[in-house]
Amino acid sequence: MRYANPPNLLGGLVLFVVLASCGPTPQAGGGIGGTGATASIVASGPITGFGSIFVSGTEYDTTHTSMMVDGNSGNQSDLKKGMIVRVNATVPEGSGMDEPVLRTANTVLYEDTVEGFVQSVAADGTGLIVLGQTVTITPATAIDVSILGGSVANLIPGRDLVEISGFVMGDGLIRATWVELKRLDQKTDAPDYHAKGFIKHHHADQHTFEIGDLTLDYRNAVLNDMPAQSNNGWDGLLIDVAGNQTSTEGSGSSRIRLTATRVSQENLGLGEGEVADIEGIVTQTLRAGDFFIGNVHVLTDAGTTFQGGALNEIRVGVHMEVHGSLVGGMVKATAVEFKP
Repeated sequence: MRYANPPNLLGGLVLFVVLASCGPTPQAGGGIGGTGATASIVASGPITGFGSIFVSGTEYDTTHTSMMVDGNSGNQSDLKKGMIVRVNATVPEGSGMDEPVLRTANTVLYEDTVEGFVQSVAADGTGLIVLGQTVTITPATAIDVSILGGSVANLIPGRDLVEISGFVMGDGLIRATWVELKRLDQKTDAPDYHAKGFIKHHHADQHTFEIGDLTLDYRNAVLNDMPAQSNNGWDGLLIDVAGNQTSTEGSGSSRIRLTATRVSQENLGLGEGEVADIEGIVTQTLRAGDFFIGNVHVLTDAGTTFQGGALNEIRVGVHMEVHGSLVGGMVKATAVEFKP
């Protein structure tokens, strides 16, 4: 199999966005610890437990939660540990910074990171290639009981269809947090292909672009939250694409071509002035203190505090957590914590 280092503009992505989740943060509009107004929360991360639901270790009550699983209405029994979900929630009035915070999930959304037929598997079970994406399996990856022996080494290329949730780490690179074998009814079911990744080689005149070793033809696709089209105009964007038909690109080629039905820019829906806690991998740096985590633009200033590292250590591929608020489309960082 193929493993490559991410290029300068493309790193990994792990996003965890939550209003006033840890440490002192600005109290915009009377948020937590302010005037007692209800605070909104947007969180994205892997499911780490149930009872209610725990996302990246934080609990959310799901008593009256609406859930969407791969585009369909679902319930908590459809979710599993390791799946990366997005939670829109609220904190009730009167919660203080020093009090246990009850977060109530209004909606929980799950969409897989890649779904397709296995192209190849590492003999030691540390990785596989699916839909042109190189997927790394770590000891922390949750392997569903549907996979024999709890190892992807037992998957059969060309036959087995898998669904994977994980973090996009670069151009065609995914670190899996959860893997499941999909079973299709040969008479009634058709594969639902899906992939997330960074766009490269966008050709608006041909209605094509690439993600890793996957070429997308989007001429008849529905476009959601995508900017104006121009050649190379979408390059570097983190997107979510669904499709319904694949083919190989030439005899002996490992490249796959997918007819896209939907293309969406990854967007957590942060609103102006909302306080955010973003954990992820730096994917682009513009200048000192001005960088991106995935599609999120982050800016530091003289008042930003640093923990575990320094301003000059912010570079592509660094794992960090940023605290701040969305102002003018950018997260103005009040604190930056470097992760091990």
